Amino acid sequence: MQMINKKLFVFVLFLMVLATKGFSQTGSLSPYSRYGIGDVLPEGFTYQLGMGGIGAALISPNQINFINPAALAYDTITIFDFAANGEIRRLERNTQNSTLNSASFSYFSLAFPVIKHKMGMAFGLLPFSSVGYNINVFEEVQNVGTVKYRYEGEGGFNKVYLASGIKVFDGLSAGVNASYIFGTIENRKSIEFPYNVNYFNSRYINDVTAKGFYFNYGLLYNKMLKKEQFISVGLTSSLSTGVNASNVQNYYNYSISAFGGEIVKDSIYEESEKSGKIRLPDYYRAGVSYGKTGKWMAGADFSYNNWEKFRNFDSKDSLKNSYTFSIGGEYQTKKLIYRVGGRYTQTYLSLNNNQLNDYGITFGLSILKLFPKRPPSAINIAVELGSRGTTESNLIKENYIRLNLGFTLTDIWFIKPKYD
Repeated sequence: MQMINKKLFVFVLFLMVLATKGFSQTGSLSPYSRYGIGDVLPEGFTYQLGMGGIGAALISPNQINFINPAALAYDTITIFDFAANGEIRRLERNTQNSTLNSASFSYFSLAFPVIKHKMGMAFGLLPFSSVGYNINVFEEVQNVGTVKYRYEGEGGFNKVYLASGIKVFDGLSAGVNASYIFGTIENRKSIEFPYNVNYFNSRYINDVTAKGFYFNYGLLYNKMLKKEQFISVGLTSSLSTGVNASNVQNYYNYSISAFGGEIVKDSIYEESEKSGKIRLPDYYRAGVSYGKTGKWMAGADFSYNNWEKFRNFDSKDSLKNSYTFSIGGEYQTKKLIYRVGGRYTQTYLSLNNNQLNDYGITFGLSILKLFPKRPPSAINIAVELGSRGTTESNLIKENYIRLNLGFTLTDIWFIKPKYD
């Protein structure tokens, strides 16, 4: 058993090293990801996403709660969780529409008790934000002809995290989550003259790379009631943090060859790497859950982000403060856990005097007892049907379907055997 545990531990570390080298494109499909640091992705793991993304007041001894690190104090077994996701997104603008799809690796995490029923720890890797867009705008200019403006972006920020939760006294636990944020976002703007060979095309490239620490704190109070019922209240927060970053800009002219490739003519402007800060917003989250142990649970979360404090190398980017309200619950049988939830978000995007909303309904399912003679493991499935934006004021409305597939494997570590 100890040999198997060591092999699994080495495998997880190997997976983390491998992922940090190739985990930079997180698969956004939205033109709205060109603003700020892109689409900020949900914090929850698959089982939480099936319940609208709640998590501030969740205690689950067989699942990892990344949202509130104080919940780690209740972990009694070793848990390894990893997942992938896919998305279909339909974009609508006036009479035009298009459908895009993507699939990507989501996250992995390992949690384990340090002192059973008193202290637990976890580490892992997951995406923080995602950028992925390709927008073409055509304009007729007098004496010039057709001008094509092309806006492209890709990449995103990710985070490796180490978290710990400890019981302060009976019913109350506290936790801290230290994340190292890294990754690169590349934004490109091109001006092309597709039907006029007398003008050179031009392109501006702006690369931003993040590499710094970010901290999240949590408190969780759990009260056992009569008939195995409970009520839990949780709080989490992150103070506005300046993450170290670097910036490289390049501006050059080019033409299109007869074979379809680009020929660089000259470089108008090229800046060497410039150091600075990306200031992330204050973040606050509160939640409550109520249920019966091993049977059912219902909960709600409210979160708030002060995006008006956001700065990207001293640039504000006109972002607005945002909030999210989530509700969800689950019902458990011997072999299955059914989940349902909903979410409403007022996003940080304010375009043409419209602050965009994002809302969805979620469904989830866990298949239990995969290995009857071992600690409980599960296959977790979550589906979200959502919508963001509007077609008013010449904006884009997005309807999407997200599918998350996760696997939770458990084992008993750090327990000294009674017999050799």
